[in-house]
Amino acid sequence: MELRVHEILKATNGVLLQGNPALILRGASNDSRRLSPGELFVPLKGATCDGHFFIADAFARGAAAAFIQRHHPLSAELQKHCSHKTLIEVADPLRALGDVAHAWRTRLSLTVVAITGSNGKTTTKEMAWHIVNQRFSAFRNPGNWNNLIGLPLSLIAANRQHQVAILEMGMSARGEIQRLAEIAVPDIGLITNIGPAHLEQLHTIENIMAAKGELFAALRPEGTAVVNQDDARVVSLAHNTRAHVVTYGISAGDVRGMLSSDTRTSTIVSIAIGGEKVSVTLPAGLCVSNALAAAAIGHALQMPLADIKRGLEQFQPLSGRMEFITLGAVTIINDAYNANPVSVERSLQTLSLMKNGSRRIAVLGDMLELGAEAAASSAEESIP
Repeated sequence: MELRVHEILKATNGVLLQGNPALILRGASNDSRRLSPGELFVPLKGATCDGHFFIADAFARGAAAAFIQRHHPLSAELQKHCSHKTLIEVADPLRALGDVAHAWRTRLSLTVVAITGSNGKTTTKEMAWHIVNQRFSAFRNPGNWNNLIGLPLSLIAANRQHQVAILEMGMSARGEIQRLAEIAVPDIGLITNIGPAHLEQLHTIENIMAAKGELFAALRPEGTAVVNQDDARVVSLAHNTRAHVVTYGISAGDVRGMLSSDTRTSTIVSIAIGGEKVSVTLPAGLCVSNALAAAAIGHALQMPLADIKRGLEQFQPLSGRMEFITLGAVTIINDAYNANPVSVERSLQTLSLMKNGSRRIAVLGDMLELGAEAAASSAEESIP
């Protein structure tokens, strides 16, 4: 990011309490310990900590400017003790962070791909990044930086050389995806699936659908909605988009695929687009749907199938997500990063396909954020 203070004032409707309006800010951080010189410090309030108490520390570490929340009790003291520093007063530092990210995004010649869904967001994002990087300079949000803090910080880290941004979007309440879409202005939107994740907060599948569907609703007419034909809920959400639609699925879609083989060491997927067909070798246990979703993103970017195949075959599983670990004659599948009924079912299906061992053992823990659904879901789990 390279924005002058006066540009940030305009983007955030902020007030310059003191400092130079022509000063250029290069980046932003909400953590004074990891801040780089020249960045904007964004003090956020958490459950147990208020970032305003670290503004002086941020300046000592090289921050070029800092937000301060309007009417914050530390405002007068900070202006006194940081009298030669640039302080910008905003109504809400979190919202202002998003506004800054949006301002920077609009200055970049960037195609933004947004990915949400109940399962497979991060894996699909990583697969898509490997594909897109075959032809474009692409970046993605690191790890699961997918919320109202992580996504803006990720966008702010983009530079003018990047051509495509692949951004995972998470949510735990209605309106969050809508706000993330306002910030990122996606050109391509993908919903991997709709399942019983976040039921504790949203209570019903219908509410989850509405929350995830905010992505398709936010797409502009010239954009593209990437639709999972194998998920009836996602298909129904696609009726609410103004954008062009690209579909994928096992039996039908613009991008079609099927599982050719699944062994202890590899998963082989057949993918067809138009009249072309390729066989793709992936690490063992990976979901075909994730690979097809990533391939559909490549197709939406008009990438050739050869590039899609090459990118998928460069992908390696992330730690804790269908990660195969071999210890002598024992194979451990580490899928412990997070869980909901759909992801657990898929993990157990993968385990059931492993025929080369005398015993198969599933170690299951809690599934969080499901509310009353958790007990019922646990009772339904079984190995085929």
